[in-house]
Amino acid sequence: MTQLTRRYAIISDLHSNVEAVTAVLDDIRSQQVDDIICLGDIVGYGPEPRPVLEMTMKTVRVSLMGNHDEAVLKGAQNFNAWAREAIDWTREEIQVKDGKESDRWEYLKRMPLRFQTNGLYFVHGSPRQPTIEYILREDIYNGAYEKFDEIFASFEKVLFVGHSHTPCIINEDLEYVTPGEIEHNFTYTRDKRKVIVNVGSVGQPRDNDPRSCYVIVDNNSIRFRRIEYDVDAVVAKIKAVERLSDNLGLRLKKGV
Repeated sequence: MTQLTRRYAIISDLHSNVEAVTAVLDDIRSQQVDDIICLGDIVGYGPEPRPVLEMTMKTVRVSLMGNHDEAVLKGAQNFNAWAREAIDWTREEIQVKDGKESDRWEYLKRMPLRFQTNGLYFVHGSPRQPTIEYILREDIYNGAYEKFDEIFASFEKVLFVGHSHTPCIINEDLEYVTPGEIEHNFTYTRDKRKVIVNVGSVGQPRDNDPRSCYVIVDNNSIRFRRIEYDVDAVVAKIKAVERLSDNLGLRLKKGV
């Protein structure tokens, strides 16, 4: 990987979870990070879209568009009932009641689909379909070799994604490793080839670990960090919003 002049924190899938975002941003401040890059899905699922958007607007250098951000703007397609209702409620929360579009709404509209710097490629889902395509372990099991050939051909060194909420690294040999299998740290050396890095989720982890997950990139080091936050507080806030399913809170407790 090209020698980096800046130290990046890569976050994704915040999902309107103030407690998780606050805890992660506090940790990032302790890590001497130069820039924060968000891979999308700032909103959706969670109970506090407005403050999470405002926190992101103040602290993040680049915010990419995720499928939930896009659904708030354009309408929810191919979402389950819980997610679709959360999207519709989020849209009403973000928009101003006097008919004028708020700064938050304009911020969503301006989100780019992808970002590249120093051989690093950032996108929410995949380079082929930036907001909606998943890159999954199951793709390897199911022999989706053409899909991976196209994805690996689209970037120079390292591709950072979110979307599935499951942190991992996939190399060109289609070896899939979790952060726990590599002691949460991966060193990219010149003899290694391209890798895909899923940075996990800040606001709704799904790898059976309820702690928030994000990544710090520094020179040739890719480091996963897990951060505890007050899950019960978020569950209570979700329960207090009639239009948000209680199941959205229950899954936070289990990290699924």
